[in-house]
Amino acid sequence: MPISHFFARPGIGPVRHLGSPDADTLLIVMGRNNYRQASSMIDRIIGVIHDRGIPVCWLETRTTRTFKLLDHRFEALAGPQVRALRRRWPALGWIIERLIKSMILLTRPDRWDYAVRPRKRAHVVAARDLRGYLDRLPARRIWCLAHSAGGIVTSLAGADPRITRLVCFGYPFRHPSQDEDPARTDHLTRLDTPFLIIQGDRDPYGTAVDAGRYALSGTIRILPVPGGHDYADLPGQDEAAVLSAILAFLDLTPDMAAGASAAPARGVAVGG
Repeated sequence: MPISHFFARPGIGPVRHLGSPDADTLLIVMGRNNYRQASSMIDRIIGVIHDRGIPVCWLETRTTRTFKLLDHRFEALAGPQVRALRRRWPALGWIIERLIKSMILLTRPDRWDYAVRPRKRAHVVAARDLRGYLDRLPARRIWCLAHSAGGIVTSLAGADPRITRLVCFGYPFRHPSQDEDPARTDHLTRLDTPFLIIQGDRDPYGTAVDAGRYALSGTIRILPVPGGHDYADLPGQDEAAVLSAILAFLDLTPDMAAGASAAPARGVAVGG
């Protein structure tokens, strides 16, 4: 059996969509690695963009899909029991959960790259996969809206001429528990694609003030907002200001009344 079998990669894939992906303009959404932390505010903004006639496609990186695989298998095997154990002995429960997930990973050779590839390399691979996915789409104009690590992937792919606008909530300039990682920011010096970053003033991955320490391209605009890294909800006037800024950035007609009443974007699930 060739070694390539053990590192076969399905790559990036769609998980849901709103509207037809065959449109001339398409909004690609790529979330954070911690898929459990969804943002209702971001979903509302996506819903408003879709209401302007823009189809939406949510993509997941291979890293996120592997997270989900491990979580779902773990939950089916021992989730309730280990959670009960963690309530009494947190450290022991944490160790057992990691051991079980490691055993699950051993049964999936096609996912072993998750354990052996450095995380910074995973972003580069995901960006390559994103460009490859765009090759399958007829859209001539792609907008990317991301959250956290999704912003690293989309901005790494941003040199692709089909990507004409980038938006990110909470760009992770630096992991709060790790040393400075140039792989997160070096490419931002050379980025030619217009990039709007909405950054919380208490974001542990870097605030708008922190962003000033990096040599960013002139095509990048930082919009400071109150809050941390989750961007779950902002005060009404701040959310309205963010929505207005994004619509203007995408050259869409602002309609604050529609934005205020928009429901979260849910979409149609893709695959199983």
